[in-house]
Amino acid sequence: MKANPRFGSKPKKYWRPFGVNEKTGDARISGSLASLVGLDTALETGDPEAIDLVIDQILLLHGLIMSYGGIPLLYYGDEIGTLNELAYLDDESKAGDTRWLHRPRIDWERAERRHERGSVEQRIFDGLKKMIAVRKTIPAFADFNNRELLGVDNPNLFAFLRTCPQYCSDAVLVVANFALKPSYLDMTSLGNRGLFQLGPPFDLYSGETPALFNDRLVVPPCRFYWLTDQRPLGVL
Repeated sequence: MKANPRFGSKPKKYWRPFGVNEKTGDARISGSLASLVGLDTALETGDPEAIDLVIDQILLLHGLIMSYGGIPLLYYGDEIGTLNELAYLDDESKAGDTRWLHRPRIDWERAERRHERGSVEQRIFDGLKKMIAVRKTIPAFADFNNRELLGVDNPNLFAFLRTCPQYCSDAVLVVANFALKPSYLDMTSLGNRGLFQLGPPFDLYSGETPALFNDRLVVPPCRFYWLTDQRPLGVL
């Protein structure tokens, strides 16, 4: 399998600087989410495993957007994995603003492929559709300034706890693995927070019960979990 290239090594057709401060070197980045994580390269090589990996990364990032707090933002085109478009460079009125890199006209043929089972567009679209539907069933994801960042020993993992103290006692543990290999979370490191007293961790998004070995949670490569100890009714 071809490893997904790190951000800094991507050629500039996948990203461009925006809002550069010439004095300090500070800058923002322009580019669609799909291109920034390498979907262009994966599609060009036609490597199924590389494509699978990029789709997992796209859904991983949206999983954090949907669960971290505030109002989630879904940029137009992200729902089908829209790629960057360099045609803006041929338009003098747009060429000086790199944000047009991720503001292409919608490719309606690609949009229609969201209905084709197994297509990249369908897998991203249906993954996001399911994610939004599940999110609506999780009271802890309402914004009550109720997020606690958790320190974990594994540097590949990002973890935080969401609670809803105003009207329920449910809590959701969000864990994301940014590594290209399985990573392990030592559940004992979470301290005495009353987690998973009613049963083993259950992932609200996938409907799976993740593997646990010696109190260590196994998180697959480029995957996220929305974990609770209560299996909700009607979860997809």
